[in-house]
Amino acid sequence: MIVKPQHPPIANLEPHSRRLIGISLLPAAATLGNLLCGFLAVFCCLWSMGADYGASFGAQHRLVHPRLAHLFPTPISAGAYLIVLAMIFDALDGRLARITRRTSEFGAQLDSIADIVSFGVAPAALFISLLLRPPYNSTAEIPDASKLQFRIGLVCALVYLSCAAIRLARYNAENIKTEAAQQRFSGLPSPGAAAAVVALLALHEELRQSGFSVWDVDWANASRWVIAGTAFAVALLMVSRLDYVHVFNLYIRRKRPPTHLVWLIVIIGLAWYSFELLLVVLAFGYVISGLLANILRRRKDRSAAQASEA
Repeated sequence: MIVKPQHPPIANLEPHSRRLIGISLLPAAATLGNLLCGFLAVFCCLWSMGADYGASFGAQHRLVHPRLAHLFPTPISAGAYLIVLAMIFDALDGRLARITRRTSEFGAQLDSIADIVSFGVAPAALFISLLLRPPYNSTAEIPDASKLQFRIGLVCALVYLSCAAIRLARYNAENIKTEAAQQRFSGLPSPGAAAAVVALLALHEELRQSGFSVWDVDWANASRWVIAGTAFAVALLMVSRLDYVHVFNLYIRRKRPPTHLVWLIVIIGLAWYSFELLLVVLAFGYVISGLLANILRRRKDRSAAQASEA
């Protein structure tokens, strides 16, 4: 009689022998949407350095639909908004995984891979592309920025990318699955850091296209220094241990009083006036909120310690 070998259950297999049987399609599809938006943002960097180097979408009417050219004046601005779309997909994948009750280690690893592309590589590549671009409506081959500006910007972009990778690797290594971990992050999340950088990139493109100038200052060129400083600052915040709230779980899911509708009206009005300015206000509001919350928490803990000693 021939005895067929008995295969051990999958749970008892060694790690190198395990096989993935199935995945949850909806969360994985949202994560892939995040990844593809990040890749298309990098593609916009290549587009901005093509034959019509630094030209607007309007000048490339053969390749771009007129409505798209109206919404996104340049490839860099299109890349910035693609990263914003990647943030929406990033918020959806975790929510869909909880709704379908299909959270898994596979989803967590896929999410980190997508995040390093969309919120690490893409923002840094967009900023470097901006620094390499010549002056508006100019055929000069030299970069618009000075050599010092380009070198400092490149260093800040590399620091930003490195810290984003460290932030995501640390998150996966710690992987604390508690209720408190669902409400707060340790360190600035990579989507929040990317939001601060790409919001300034979108605003820079708008200032550059409009030729905005006050007090004889070229604000589009000056904003490059601001973007470099912002990239460096948010990079340090990503690897810090400062607590940042989970925006979706803490603010959107909970019920709010009717008076909070006033803030919604303010946001809609600001978006109508300047969507780029709205992105800057929201992104920096989130970055600064974490700093203020940690300062207030430390003062409260210090006051409590002094009261207990008295």
